[in-house]
Amino acid sequence: YAQVAITPTSAFLDSRQRFETIVLKNNSTDAQEVKIEFKFAYPKANESGNIDLIYDDPTIEEKYSSAAWLRGFPRNFVIGPGERQVIRITAKAPRDIADGMYWSRLITTSSAVSREIGITDDEGINTQINMQFKQVTSIFYKKGELTTGLNLTEIQPSIDEDNLVVLIDYTKSGNAPFLGTAILKVYDSAGKTLLEKEQFVSIYFDGLRRMKANISELNPGTYKIEVELKAGRADIPDGDVVQADSQTILGSFIKSN
Repeated sequence: YAQVAITPTSAFLDSRQRFETIVLKNNSTDAQEVKIEFKFAYPKANESGNIDLIYDDPTIEEKYSSAAWLRGFPRNFVIGPGERQVIRITAKAPRDIADGMYWSRLITTSSAVSREIGITDDEGINTQINMQFKQVTSIFYKKGELTTGLNLTEIQPSIDEDNLVVLIDYTKSGNAPFLGTAILKVYDSAGKTLLEKEQFVSIYFDGLRRMKANISELNPGTYKIEVELKAGRADIPDGDVVQADSQTILGSFIKSN
């Protein structure tokens, strides 16, 4: 439950829709001091499939960043308990950019105003702790004809205590990120679905994706896996998602105990 709630979690602009609004609500009992800034970043999975946001990649940034084109107003403000603040986002992209989707992250930093935690010692020195919370909103800019797609190349299941861990390798095509949903299903030998799990994915480049599901209630035996990645996700309007064919990959695993 965030001190400052932000909606929507993603915003999309283009040459016809150059303005968008982000709404902040202060859910805390303290006035919050807020500042916003735009930074380029993209998600990348390490060898374990865990996702990090990469902020320092000048080569990729030069090709895909929209941070320099974006402006937000107001940039600094104070929002009282229970109050809302509308941030107006505008984009002014160069005319000669190639067709494709460009992006930036809206970094919203909030901290309580004049909030003190601690005590005053005998010398009159006061201890003060200022907690800052950073939240990231994705801002996309669309230009021209957009395409995207995935090719699932390998599935690597493993057992970690009571959890099934699945790594899916893929290559990405097109000039726009793949914004979609990954669906993991586990079947028994008769083809009955025993487990199903979904998670949102944002895929920008070739890489891998990690999915995890608790299998403690499954009996020992051999099970089949199906992972489907399809374009579209519940938190983004369909009209903002670049459509692509769904992709499915199959695998299996053995639970020994």
